[in-house]
Amino acid sequence: MQTYISTNHHFEEKEVGQLDSWTPKGIAKHVDIEHFYTMATTTSLPPWRPIPSRLAARFLGASVQSLANWRLRDVGPATEPMRRGYGNRIYYRPDKIAEWLSGGKCSDWQFSALWLGQMGMPLDVISEEAVQIRIAQLEAVNDLFPAVNRLWRNFREVEGA
Repeated sequence: MQTYISTNHHFEEKEVGQLDSWTPKGIAKHVDIEHFYTMATTTSLPPWRPIPSRLAARFLGASVQSLANWRLRDVGPATEPMRRGYGNRIYYRPDKIAEWLSGGKCSDWQFSALWLGQMGMPLDVISEEAVQIRIAQLEAVNDLFPAVNRLWRNFREVEGA
């Protein structure tokens, strides 16, 4: 049984992939939530780190053009800011996409807690503070996520400004 965290911070025991309590709104109703959940929780990319729009489209089972249309109409998931001078690339955070897909029923830190559990790093106490502490511990290990470290440096510079 996989633990799912609801908005009131209580836990419900559900089987992996059973996302019936997520209530997508608007355009999110047309996205295959189970496909996104499977893709996002089985990848080694941490959900709190931004991913390029092409990968986000693959996670959502949508086209890059669909993401662009949603962005233009302001109906899609939130994008992440990118440092100036690095082209016109658009990035998304999987945990923010999950929050958008669930209609707010699964916040970004709750989705990160689910991912940590899937990766064999469960938390003793699941709270926003505990998840943030675990993320800080993981980020302190420089070579833990080598595939995304170069990209992540660009975002840290944006956040620091």
